[in-house]
Amino acid sequence: MFAYGVLPPAMFLCMICFMLYGFPVAFTLGAVGLLFGAIGIATEHFHPSFLSALPHRFFGIISNDLLLAIPFFTFMGAVLERSGLAEDLLEGTGKLFGARAGRAGLSGDWSARS
Repeated sequence: MFAYGVLPPAMFLCMICFMLYGFPVAFTLGAVGLLFGAIGIATEHFHPSFLSALPHRFFGIISNDLLLAIPFFTFMGAVLERSGLAEDLLEGTGKLFGARAGRAGLSGDWSARS
């Protein structure tokens, strides 16, 4: 039944339990990974030298310029919301396309649907 042993299902169950307990997903994934990495070393499923590449992989991911788009996009959304531009943009789009077919998604007038 368990072709790769009991650790992968146990890791999945531990992750689900941590998230049901209320921990944030990022911290849950990190903590479960470190916990089961230590368990894997203790039970000799893999050698501790495999962890020596971890800092290089982490730096390689962090130095990727393309990943800067994620926090900048989130920041842009927060700025647009705080300044009221997002609401104005949605209202303008609703006025522009409100009289056309498929308008229920933009106008917010759900009672006009037949």
